[in-house]
Amino acid sequence: MAEEFDLIPPKEVSDTFKVVFDLYSPRAHFIILPRNKHTGTYTKLDQKVRLKIVESAWSIVSGHKLQKSAVLSLHFGSWSTSKNKFHAHICVDVDDYLAIYERYEQKILGFPLSRYISKEWKASKNPEDYAINVRRYPFKTYFKEEVKAIRDYRRSPTGESDSSCPHLPFAFLFHPSEPRVGFAVEKSEEPRSCESKFEALETMFNYAKDQNLTKINAKGGDEGCHLCLVLDKKSHGFLFDEESQILVGFIQVSGLKFYRDLCPDDKKDEWFAKFSAKGDYRVST
Repeated sequence: MAEEFDLIPPKEVSDTFKVVFDLYSPRAHFIILPRNKHTGTYTKLDQKVRLKIVESAWSIVSGHKLQKSAVLSLHFGSWSTSKNKFHAHICVDVDDYLAIYERYEQKILGFPLSRYISKEWKASKNPEDYAINVRRYPFKTYFKEEVKAIRDYRRSPTGESDSSCPHLPFAFLFHPSEPRVGFAVEKSEEPRSCESKFEALETMFNYAKDQNLTKINAKGGDEGCHLCLVLDKKSHGFLFDEESQILVGFIQVSGLKFYRDLCPDDKKDEWFAKFSAKGDYRVST
């Protein structure tokens, strides 16, 4: 079966997780899945198992030469599509993803792909058109709803929010035009080992938890997030001194959550003007 095909290099195979192509939802995402189907959500995993998530992601990045093209994304709160089972995404450049897919396509049992065709195959239902579907995948957009929610809030703000910078071992960043907060460190302190990358992930997770973004039974769109560990050393649109600093990760939230609770008061007007001027905004993590 294609979903049983593990992309982790043989010498680094994990006894806990496997990494597969995203076949049902044809996007440029590799999916990290537990080998035990009864493995719970991230919040229920112990520290040793959580570390193996980062190790599995890094095995893919290093084994397939994706150091310039990868972000590990975990979905929490109301943004999680699975409330009782764990999975995570390794988001990469579409050309890199399809190049790997083409190398392994003939080796994967279960092809052709007719059994994996779902409503997410928007471009074509032809089993041979997986690559076309990946390139044309229509990432969902809630841009109009988000802009309206912020405008409604601006007309009737409900109290003051605490948007002060938290005390973290990172430089805390606000994206200039997107609903994201980022975390950067001096290049001399760049997390290089899987253990240090995991520590960074946990720091971001604890921040997200403090912001009520990780509750399993959350329902409102403002109570969820994508927690992203940056593995490609890119800035992802954040403004910082790239000569001396490096982005460790970021947290993607709803427009209203960012504007209301995270964005500094003196930056709100400028940020909203830039965000609303985009015309559309799609989250690809």
